[in-house]
Amino acid sequence: MPINKRAIISGALGATASSIGKLALSPESPVPSTFHSYCHIILNRYYQHENDIGWICPYVSLGTRVVCFLCMIGVNLLMVSSFLDGMNESGSVVGTALSTAANFSFSALYGILFFEEHVPISWFFGATLIALGMYLLSSVTLTTDDDDDDDDKTKTD
Repeated sequence: MPINKRAIISGALGATASSIGKLALSPESPVPSTFHSYCHIILNRYYQHENDIGWICPYVSLGTRVVCFLCMIGVNLLMVSSFLDGMNESGSVVGTALSTAANFSFSALYGILFFEEHVPISWFFGATLIALGMYLLSSVTLTTDDDDDDDDKTKTD
């Protein structure tokens, strides 16, 4: 049974891009605040008059947001490329369904692992059904009309 990997990969890349975007743009994002704190620690350690150059730290925080935003755009470009390959590989309906299901699943996984989101038990039942559907859709093979034409022809000798 062939597995339509590109559509699933595009869903995973889409979820990754959205998580990076959340890190870039969310006010509660730990990445900019961590770099801002490290900036103050480094300035306190190496400069006795932090107030003279303490203005740098907000720009460090902003710089990390910009880097995360650019990474989000880059991952989105990879996702679109993979999505188009996935639709070519498995058809538009199956490719779209697989990509959406994978995106949903990976987004939830990232939320649990990286953003400490709490998920009810009923969600896991739904996710299991989605995974089963992904497996069934990924095992679909496409046939062309040319194969059917060969059966209709009769041999004349």
